[in-house]
Amino acid sequence: MGGTLRMMLAIAVLIAAGYGLYFLWTGELPAHTFKVAGSYGVLMLIVLVITLITKPAGEKH
Repeated sequence: MGGTLRMMLAIAVLIAAGYGLYFLWTGELPAHTFKVAGSYGVLMLIVLVITLITKPAGEKH
């Protein structure tokens, strides 16, 4: 599960970097920024719940 969390964090950092570059170039954020962040948050929660449900009980990794 640690790999999944690192992957999700890396994707979030890349998305934030993209919006940061956009902000530096234009001076404002697009109107849909919070919709993208919310959608990614919901997707991350779904992935974590599925990971926890499908994880075998005796797994130590």
